[in-house]
Amino acid sequence: MQNRLGFAALVALASLVTFMPGCSQAPIASTPAPAPAVAPLAALAPLAAGPAPLFTAIPYETWKILGGHATFELAQTADGTVLTGRGPLQINGFLTSPRAIGDFRLAVDVKLGSRQFPLGEKMNSGIQIRSQEMAGTVGGLQVEVDPTKRAWSGGIYDERGRDWLAPLKDSTPEAEAARGAFKLGEWNHYEIECIGPRIRTKINGVPCAVWYDGIVSGLVAFQVHNGAACEVAFRNPMFEELGAHSWRAMPEAAGPSSGERCAWSHPIGAEMRGVRMRVNHSGHVVVLAADGTRLADVPFAPAAVAKNADGSNKAAPADGAAVWRKLELVWIDGAGSVLLDGARVATLALPQQPTHIRVLGEACEAKDSEVLQRD
Repeated sequence: MQNRLGFAALVALASLVTFMPGCSQAPIASTPAPAPAVAPLAALAPLAAGPAPLFTAIPYETWKILGGHATFELAQTADGTVLTGRGPLQINGFLTSPRAIGDFRLAVDVKLGSRQFPLGEKMNSGIQIRSQEMAGTVGGLQVEVDPTKRAWSGGIYDERGRDWLAPLKDSTPEAEAARGAFKLGEWNHYEIECIGPRIRTKINGVPCAVWYDGIVSGLVAFQVHNGAACEVAFRNPMFEELGAHSWRAMPEAAGPSSGERCAWSHPIGAEMRGVRMRVNHSGHVVVLAADGTRLADVPFAPAAVAKNADGSNKAAPADGAAVWRKLELVWIDGAGSVLLDGARVATLALPQQPTHIRVLGEACEAKDSEVLQRD
């Protein structure tokens, strides 16, 4: 695990942001103006290189509120630029970026609390990353802000989707340190890095979560959680856009195999960061090195993935037809995950560069294959 996110430049630049004297708590705008529909990532020019204040890089007036009608205020204070979101809300509210973002780093100080609950103990929040607009609200990946005794701040959750992906529930020293990183009633420095399939988080310099996923672009948003009490502040957000990765169609192929039937086979180039496809029936996916070494061999079966997003069982087809499932292998810098219908079924540790991937199984079929590469 690589723990250093390389945010020294972000922190240094944040400390240089200065403001005119005498403007403490002067509101810049109470709510953003309505923004146009989210544009496709490929249709937008990349931002200039290097970290910058988030609401300079992506102007505040272009952001929009989705979900619950939270009150957002961006103000200049003695401590810097502070975005404050408040309820009460019946459903979660989000201040949402006007466009999808691919690879990026975001550093921001976060504090939960109000006059009534200064420690924020009755509250919850999060920072959405690589998310989507869903029926007037936001769903997708979220970096958690959790003041409860559970202490999963910095973990990764899937809002309106797969639920917890990277909770901080392990009993390892690393997980225990992560659970102790968030300080109630104080400013907590969040660092989020999304590059290709990998997401990494830190709080107050402590590594919290690493997650590998097939979702590689989407909206950024700041959440105000539902309930009567939520008040959350985000101070001096610094942002650096780092390009993008995307999925591209690749030829369907089934190569010769000695022994077990090969349903799909394709060489893998050094520039590739993932492969995904639809599969059915039982089988296993094999990752090979140039010398033929099996770097990974992961089985899959209908029972392992016949679940809905809420964990309930999928209904079997009435005609007995095979159920097609999404198989994803994603990696970067020698590590990654294998996912079936978005659920991680294996981790990947790749001491050598993968050069070939095969899907094997006597009855298995594969279709709609794609490869993940940097744009």
